[in-house]
Amino acid sequence: MDQGLLPLVQDPTGELSLLNEITQKINLGTSLEEVLDLIFARLREFIPYSRIALALLSADRERLTVNALRSDEKVVLARGYSGPVRGSSLEPLLQDGTIRIIGDLAEYLARNPASESTRLIVKEGMRSSLTLPLLMQGQPVGVVFFSSRQAHVYQLEHELFLRSIVGHMAIAVERTRLMDALWERTRSLENVLQNSADSIVVLDSEERIVTWSEGARRIFGWEAPELTGRGYDMLVPAARQAREEYAELLRKVARDGYVKDWECVRVGRDGRRILVNLTTTLLRDERGKNLGRSAVMRDVTHIKRLQEDLVRSRSLAAVGELAATVAHEIKNPLAAISGAVQVLEDAIPVQDRRRPVVGEILEQIRRLDKTVRDLLTFSRPMTPDRRTIDLRETLMRAWTLLSQQAGAERVRFVFEGDGSMTVPADPDLLHQVWINVLQNAVEAMSAGGDLRVVAVADDGVRVSVSDTGCGIDADQVPRLFRPFFTTKTRGTGLGLAISRKILEAHGGTIRVDSVSGKGTTITMEIPR
Repeated sequence: MDQGLLPLVQDPTGELSLLNEITQKINLGTSLEEVLDLIFARLREFIPYSRIALALLSADRERLTVNALRSDEKVVLARGYSGPVRGSSLEPLLQDGTIRIIGDLAEYLARNPASESTRLIVKEGMRSSLTLPLLMQGQPVGVVFFSSRQAHVYQLEHELFLRSIVGHMAIAVERTRLMDALWERTRSLENVLQNSADSIVVLDSEERIVTWSEGARRIFGWEAPELTGRGYDMLVPAARQAREEYAELLRKVARDGYVKDWECVRVGRDGRRILVNLTTTLLRDERGKNLGRSAVMRDVTHIKRLQEDLVRSRSLAAVGELAATVAHEIKNPLAAISGAVQVLEDAIPVQDRRRPVVGEILEQIRRLDKTVRDLLTFSRPMTPDRRTIDLRETLMRAWTLLSQQAGAERVRFVFEGDGSMTVPADPDLLHQVWINVLQNAVEAMSAGGDLRVVAVADDGVRVSVSDTGCGIDADQVPRLFRPFFTTKTRGTGLGLAISRKILEAHGGTIRVDSVSGKGTTITMEIPR
């Protein structure tokens, strides 16, 4: 129920108690909504009203929007209602900081029929209103509306007390805005952390992980709870060179305050070595005390691989041109030499001691001829003649051919395949790949062993060829696909280079994993 006009100082203790309670609520961080609830519930002891509304100025001070309201009946002019300041009756209040009292809203609406907001609160049954500007350090931030269902209830004598209340509301408004701004900034930073493709890590002064972003999870594989509080050195490989690099990084950060574009290797959860581009910055407080550092890491493994592939492709192009020239220059004389030696061999009796020497010459000519043919194959552009073929069939045909050569009888061959093995590919080129890879495996097991071929079909076909042979030293594995590099005493060093070229022409890949003394696995993938 509305109350009539009450003497302002009928209960000074109650007024002070209310002001003190509002102040405590604000100091304790109570929200603006809770402060408004308190005022709506307690202010009736001093001021008559049926409705209280709070409207805030926009950042450009061009509009007022109802941000909060309380009423003892159903509202028509609801939260979110907005109107322009310029040209409105509230503009002078905001400019001069004065209050406005309307004794009879119905009469006011009759004189100002264009006032939409007045029409709406009259529709709610309001008959009089008192409006005060919300001021913060002398600048308007909004207005507070007190409305009553009785006409002519508000007097200027209410102003002093209401200004105290409204002053506290202005503090609550400003605090809410600051908290909103802080929350928005926090959400923005959180959004950066969650959506950055790069790894963003914050460390304390003891190099313990404080913040672990979503990008860090994607790159390294660990979830934030797994690493928070643990040392950053978990990401550093255990090798002495990596530890020395890490120590040098810390020295540079301590000396310069930051390090930019530092290329280093870090370790993922699965043990995978990841090449990253690191930018790290020392974090200090206003007194210069070390708080830790930030580390932004970008996975550049694929970029490095692309750079290496570009260098390799340029080198291979140059080698290919040279190979083609050399091969053509050698092929014809070699054919002539081979023919002449065969004539000499035919003229030498079988029992003559010179005949094995001529046979060895012919064997070496055949090796040179194979090298020339490999050079020509390597130098030519690869344009697969694609047909739908069964990989299982082509693999088995290649093994049937190789199983006849010397040494293959000591090898136990096993094939495992699941699903459809059909792919669009050039059967002759793939046959050459299988021959190269399977022959390498057989030659690696001179004393015999197990040769296991596993084919798995999904979006493409993945074929793994594993042997239990001598294996390859780790430092030699990256060089296996270079032309003319070989770990065998007899070989051209072109087999794997040609195989990779064939697979890449099909849009596929080839990878070698080997452990010296234990064996080698070559994995090839061919897309559908």
